[in-house]
Amino acid sequence: MAKGKLGVDSSVPVNTEIEGKSLVQLATTVFNATPVFWGRYFTSVATAGDVEYRHLKENQILRQNNIRVLPIARQTKHVNSSQAQGIADAQANVKDLITTFGQDYLAAQGGTFFLFLDVEGTPSLSAAYFKGWVQTLESASFDLSDGPVQILPGVYGNHDDEPTWEAVATCADQDIVCQGAWVARWVHHACHDMDDWDDQMVLPKTELPCKVLVWQYSDECYGGNGFDCNQTNPSIDVDQELLSQLVLPPDIAGGV
Repeated sequence: MAKGKLGVDSSVPVNTEIEGKSLVQLATTVFNATPVFWGRYFTSVATAGDVEYRHLKENQILRQNNIRVLPIARQTKHVNSSQAQGIADAQANVKDLITTFGQDYLAAQGGTFFLFLDVEGTPSLSAAYFKGWVQTLESASFDLSDGPVQILPGVYGNHDDEPTWEAVATCADQDIVCQGAWVARWVHHACHDMDDWDDQMVLPKTELPCKVLVWQYSDECYGGNGFDCNQTNPSIDVDQELLSQLVLPPDIAGGV
C-alpha cells in the first residue's frame, strides 16, 4: 500500500518552542517534509487559553510554510448530549471559525471548509447531538457569512469507538451526512515515520457514509506540548477532497 502526506495536530500553538525550535520547524526536521495541514481547535470566540487556535501567534508561520489549518470543534464532553446542545455548540464553533479568518477571506479562498467534531470516545457521540450539530453548521455558516461560506461536518474519532461511528451511520440514514472522517488508531507513540496505509488497520468496523480522509497513527511527538502525527489517505485526491477545504491562513493576522 502507498503512504499519504504528513499532517500534524497539536493542543498548543504552532510557534511553541522545544529545544529552541518551533513545532513547525521540529515537524519539518523530524520528518524531512513540511506538513500539509495542522489541526487546531475552535470552540468559541470567548474561549481562552492556548489550546484554542491563536491567529496572532499562528497565522503567519503557517502561511509562510504553506501549511493549512484543519479546524477541530472542541466540546468533547458534550458530544453524547441533546440535539439542542449540538445546535448551540455548532453556532459557537462556526462563529469562532468565521470570526477568526473573516468571511471575506474565507469566501475568497473558495468558501467551503471542513470542521471536524472532536470525539474522544469518553463519551461517545450520540445521534441526537450530531443531528443538531450538522444541521446547524450549514444554517449558521450561511447566516453568519451572508451566504458565501459553507462549513462541512467531519468527525474525528477513535478507531474502536463503534458507538460513535454507528451514530454517524444512523444519521446518514436520515440525510444528516458526515462529509469526512479522521480516525485515530495509534500504532506508534512519539515521533515515528508513516507506515503504509492499510484499510484493515484504519477503517472502523461500521460502514461509514463518508471517506476516511486522515489517519492519526502516532501521538505525542515531543510529549504533551508537542504534536500528534497523521497521514492523509493515499487513495483520495488529497488536494480536491481535503486540502482545498482547509484554511490557508492570511498573510496578516485578522479577526479577534
